[in-house]
Amino acid sequence: MKNLLLTFFLLAFFLSFKAQNLDKTKHYTPVAIGFWNAENFYDTLNDPLKNDEDFLPTGSYTWGGKKFRNKLDHISTVVSQLATEATPDGVAILGLCEIENRSVLESITKAPKLAARGYQIVHVEGPDIRGVDVALLYNPKYFKVTSFHSYRLILPTDSTRPTRDQLLVTGKLLGEEFHFIVCHWPSRGGPNSEPNRMAAAKLGRKIIDSLLGANPNAKIILMGDLNDDPTDPSVRKGLNTTGKEKDVKAPLLFNAMEGYFKKGIGTLAYQDSWNLFDQQIMTPALIKHDYKDLQFHESHIFNKPMVLTDSGKYKGYPLRTHSGGEYLNGYSDHLSVYSILLRENK
Repeated sequence: MKNLLLTFFLLAFFLSFKAQNLDKTKHYTPVAIGFWNAENFYDTLNDPLKNDEDFLPTGSYTWGGKKFRNKLDHISTVVSQLATEATPDGVAILGLCEIENRSVLESITKAPKLAARGYQIVHVEGPDIRGVDVALLYNPKYFKVTSFHSYRLILPTDSTRPTRDQLLVTGKLLGEEFHFIVCHWPSRGGPNSEPNRMAAAKLGRKIIDSLLGANPNAKIILMGDLNDDPTDPSVRKGLNTTGKEKDVKAPLLFNAMEGYFKKGIGTLAYQDSWNLFDQQIMTPALIKHDYKDLQFHESHIFNKPMVLTDSGKYKGYPLRTHSGGEYLNGYSDHLSVYSILLRENK
């Protein structure tokens, strides 16, 4: 437990040091890009085409209206606070996973703490056997969607078992073309699951390479719960990433979260150690630091005390909605992440 608390003490320092690199005589426009695994955010209605029976009022989690509203309040509270230290509008783009359907997404966008931002939704109903999808919320003040497409992943270990799609959304972010890929890679189900995540990585890389083929300077951010850490083969080799900004040049991609992981900091905890599955990975066009256009500045993990367990055996862990079948009335088993992009004001 001490290790968990220590890493979050270090986190506060790690988050602040990059901001000192800015030219204090210049002014910049910040834009925040976030991602969060919302941990099984289901509605309370039975969908006969999905395996959602546990998340019904009569299911094993007795998932009724009160619990749904508690979860909605928790999710909207965190989203309302993401990146507000950089911009009062919070995140302009938010990738989400473990969302059951569009109805749940609409509940989030209409929540009292978020309604004024007017978030819009990009969602394609996917084939996952548990019925959870990826999605993208965006603030139309910042982003205008021009196209989107959902890419199907076939699992090499079982081509008949459906899994989550990868969602590509293209549009203009403050007038600049951007591509966002939101994904939730296959889970760790023992040593034989690694080929599935490598296949997910190769699909993501194929999408990226197709976009780069059309425009070598394309600004692309792949974000998601990768179910692997930044240094695992699926990420390092499958996507071809580095955590060192100075090394970023084609075909390497920059992993904005790798630096945290190497310091022992993560987004989910297991057996008194951290994993960092929730990542944001960027093409070289975002790693220049002259800020003449929108470029990466710094990354963050949202770790305010309210999203952490404050006592007991799991003190310091993310405060989950459920654990071991027990209802904890928490937020998620994952912490959310976000990155700040900056552009110099003319």
